[in-house]
Amino acid sequence: KTTSIIRQSPKYLAELLMDSSKVKVYNKMSLGRTDEKVFQTGVDTQEGSFGDGESKVVRNLTKPPMVSSIIEFVTCMHARKLRPSDSEHINGDGTTTSAAAEGYVVVSRAVTGGEWGAENKENDDKSKNGEKLVRNEILLGVNVLRAVPGEPNKTELTSVTHVYSPMIPLMLAKNAGVKGAVDFVRDIRALP
Repeated sequence: KTTSIIRQSPKYLAELLMDSSKVKVYNKMSLGRTDEKVFQTGVDTQEGSFGDGESKVVRNLTKPPMVSSIIEFVTCMHARKLRPSDSEHINGDGTTTSAAAEGYVVVSRAVTGGEWGAENKENDDKSKNGEKLVRNEILLGVNVLRAVPGEPNKTELTSVTHVYSPMIPLMLAKNAGVKGAVDFVRDIRALP
């Protein structure tokens, strides 16, 4: 988990995270991400066929350091505006209070089978270059992008990611997780 202040608006960041063509801007280990199925576009969409926000399935290939294989993630992604109920708190007397909820939430969950599963691809264990592909699981990825009050071009970014990668030893995975979170924030902050 990381929490930081980014000098970009929440909407800009939500659209950036959902734009597959820009993934290499903030994820230096990514070899590219493609949209496999777009259900609905527009992070500001209200009451669309698939609810509020943007929803799609993407395929991302990643080459982490010290790993000989290419890591593949097939991920369901969804982004929408925050609702007042997203910031609801239960008070000591049992009543609830809602705080202002200006911003967006981007949620991701990797899928390991079904229509986009590796078992349904020809040469499912090789990249286009013949390198070994290994499917990994994102158990949960959440980015909460809250507007900083009185600062329209600043965002409080809270990012939580839980990844299961069986081929990376636990000690390396923990270090890679911390480094990945720090690099993500550094790369987002470096955007013009």
